Amino acid sequence: MKKALVIALMTAGFASSPVSAANHSASANSELVLLIQQLQAEVRQLRGEIETQQYRLQNLEKDQLDRYRDVDRRLSALILQQGDSPISAPSDAVASDSPSSVTGVTDTSVTEQPITDQQIGQAVVDQPVVAQQPVQPEPVPVPTVDDKTAYQNAFGLVRERKFDEAIAAFQEFIRFYPESDNLANAYYWIGEVKLAQQELEAAQLAFESVVSQFPAHRKRPDALYKLGVVKDRRGDATGQALAFQMLLDEYPTSSAAGLARNYKPR
Repeated sequence: MKKALVIALMTAGFASSPVSAANHSASANSELVLLIQQLQAEVRQLRGEIETQQYRLQNLEKDQLDRYRDVDRRLSALILQQGDSPISAPSDAVASDSPSSVTGVTDTSVTEQPITDQQIGQAVVDQPVVAQQPVQPEPVPVPTVDDKTAYQNAFGLVRERKFDEAIAAFQEFIRFYPESDNLANAYYWIGEVKLAQQELEAAQLAFESVVSQFPAHRKRPDALYKLGVVKDRRGDATGQALAFQMLLDEYPTSSAAGLARNYKPR
């Protein structure tokens, strides 16, 4: 009796074991499928966010390019307009009918007397001797404002269309503030104004200064683009290609790189 009961229990245990294993396997598979579905949903969500960010980035890049083109176009227009404007006569010019400007008028109230050689010699002898004073060197001017104010003053002249004065102010800035953070900007804006004035050699020198002297400055990609433009206008196709290639290699996502890709050589 006991032996038969033990055999029955063992048989029941062996019979239920495959069913339990099957149930466990099915549960694990269900959890795995659910996990895969969740991961796929997260991937889809991330992909959607990436596409949204890419769209926003493309819009931002387009806006930057549009702003860059607009600033460049406005600056060129302002400088060309300044060059075409007539030069007005100074308000303090002497009138043509003033006594000092009328020819053929003599002062009849004075009778001229001839002067003899003896009188001339006596005048030379009687003239007192004045000791010559040593020539003193002119004092070197000292800047009266800080570099940021000086830079803003120079850039303000560009806004006011006083381009020749702006060039002089930027050159003075370079002389007085060689350690300023705005030094590269000063060179760059000299190049911009010179380019708009069609002084291509001076513009090239200014942009080359930015490219060579300020390798980590934010204006370097813009200077590379403008350098390529100048070289193209000077007929240097090889130089233009090299400048643009350097720009695309070093700053592929910059606004200037976008302009270089769309640039059509002359």
